[in-house]
Amino acid sequence: MSEVKYPVSATYKVLDGYDIYRSDNLIVALVVVESQFGRDLRLYRWMKRKDQWKVDLCRMGVKRWKWAEISTKALEFMAKYNLKGLADKEEPEES
Repeated sequence: MSEVKYPVSATYKVLDGYDIYRSDNLIVALVVVESQFGRDLRLYRWMKRKDQWKVDLCRMGVKRWKWAEISTKALEFMAKYNLKGLADKEEPEES
C-alpha cells in the first residue's frame, strides 16, 4: 500500500509541496492545496501515531506571509547568534 506524500484533509487537493523536514515519524512541509475556496499555501506539521499521520502543530494558510522578510530575518538571527542549520554542516568527505 503506497503512502500519501502529504496527508491533508479530503477537502483539499494537493498541487505541490516542499518538505522542510521529513523523517519516519514527522513531516514539516509547505503544501499548495486547492479547495472549493481556491488555492492556498499552507504550513503543516504531521506526526505519525499508531501508523497514522495526524496534524500535530499547525495547518495554516501562509500565502500572505512576507517570505523575503522572514528569510532575511532568519538568516540575520542565525548569523547574530551563531546558530548552525542543516545547510551549515559540512558534508563528510568520501573515501
